Amino acid sequence: MPPSPFSGPIVAAASPEAGASRVDLLLDAAEAVIVRDGIASLTLDAVAAEAKVSKGGLLHHFPSKDRLVEALVTRTASNIRAHNAEACESVPEGPGRMARGLLAANLRDLHEWCVTCQRGSAATFSALAHNPRLLAPMREAYAELHRRVAEDDLPEGIGDVVVTAIDGLWLNWVLGLVQVDQDMIVRVRKALEKILDDAVKASPKKTDGRSTGKPAAKAAAASRKR
Repeated sequence: MPPSPFSGPIVAAASPEAGASRVDLLLDAAEAVIVRDGIASLTLDAVAAEAKVSKGGLLHHFPSKDRLVEALVTRTASNIRAHNAEACESVPEGPGRMARGLLAANLRDLHEWCVTCQRGSAATFSALAHNPRLLAPMREAYAELHRRVAEDDLPEGIGDVVVTAIDGLWLNWVLGLVQVDQDMIVRVRKALEKILDDAVKASPKKTDGRSTGKPAAKAAAASRKR
């Protein structure tokens, strides 16, 4: 049976000397509690103990569990946005840039990917278990990602396949449905890369820097109308 998704290591909370804010240290502690002990163990007392602060010190920043979970989700959503932007910038321009960046950034190294999964899982499932309305920042981050993928100069649905496959792999790992290892990550990445390559080869070429995959006839017609 695959190991529990919440039993592995998590990145240690940064020390104040490393420049982490007090809020980040508290959120790191909340993630650590969830990953190690499970969502049901997320209490203000447990987070304060993990962070080695008084409960009053925790309540100064997060006066309720709702506010703590909300901040956890908001930070995770912000990290997802930054991660996606960095992933896109890491690959050459061209059709499917966002999708190619996602593959390169997410399906590369199992350990790095799993640490990311643990953090995202901690925020997502704590919100689902405590108050699903707190998931709004994550929904907005994913809506933004799907908009970027839809504008990626790929045939309709191809970018969605990439995003959905990555999320499916994440869900398999998080829930322990199947054992996700480095070999599986490589297999899935190669299969998705082939799908992207085939889609790009089959799609109409750009005719100028402003058009996005328009056939030559349509581009010429648009030029005549200017």
